[in-house]
Order: sequence, then C-alpha cells, then structure tokens
Amino acid sequence: MLVTSKFIRLVSALTLLAWLTLSQSTVASDLPASPPCCQQSANAALALIELPQEAIQKLKIDAGFGWGIFSGTIYNGNDHYHITQLVVSMTPVHDHHHMHMHMHANMSHDPKVHDINLDLPPLSKGALSMALPDDVVGAHDFKWEILKVTGYPVNK
Repeated sequence: MLVTSKFIRLVSALTLLAWLTLSQSTVASDLPASPPCCQQSANAALALIELPQEAIQKLKIDAGFGWGIFSGTIYNGNDHYHITQLVVSMTPVHDHHHMHMHMHANMSHDPKVHDINLDLPPLSKGALSMALPDDVVGAHDFKWEILKVTGYPVNK
C-alpha cells in the first residue's frame, strides 16, 4: 500500500511538471510582430513592482513538499495585479526520530530564500513547482513563508 501511494505521488508530481512545462512554453516566433515603437511602450507598461501587503493577502496557496519538490496551486485573487514571482523562505523541519538516527547530520537547518517565477494573471489559478536543493531534499517537511511578491498592475 505504501509503495502504491508513493508511486501515485511520483506520477502526480511528474504529470504536474510536464503540464507546467507544456502550458507555460511560448515560442518567440509564435508571437505577433509589432513595430519597435509599440514594443517599447508595452515593455514600459510592464514595470515590475513589489506588491503591497493587501494584495499578498488575496493570494490563496495550497502547497506542500514531496519527492524533492515544493508544489501546489496558487490563486491570484487580485483583480489589478499580474503575479510574476514569489520569494519564499523555507526552513527544513527535522523530526526528533531522524535526528537521533543521525540521518540529517549533513542537512541544512537554516532558512533558505527561493524565487519562484510565475505568469499568473488577475483572478486566475496556476501551479507552483520548484525542485528542492540537494542539501534539503531528504527533509520531510518545511516551515515556509512568503517574503515578497512581484508583479505588475493591470487595468481592467
């Protein structure tokens, strides 16, 4: 039963990664060509900002750890911000059973800051996925928190 459960979680994680890769890929040649004047004004309109706390409060994240991956879903409840990046702090949580067995002697116990790039329009749901660094891949759980959210304002 345990092996079947682990296999299902592995297949689910791999499917999620494949879906993310396919759904987020855009080839530059597929984009419509625009005159240089229009490209400059479009780029100027995408000035990235750090989102205010009230905008961060409107994010709903259901995520966790497994198979060396931090993954889950995120809902952008903002109607005027397009999310481009989350900055999260992750601290490995080691249970006492493993600590006594010296299994985590070489594992980091310090918080690490990670950037997770996104392309999440207003009022939409997306997937989160990030491979964990090798020095913490054996940890079973993490304490994590959002430090910063980056995006740009949009007019609706």
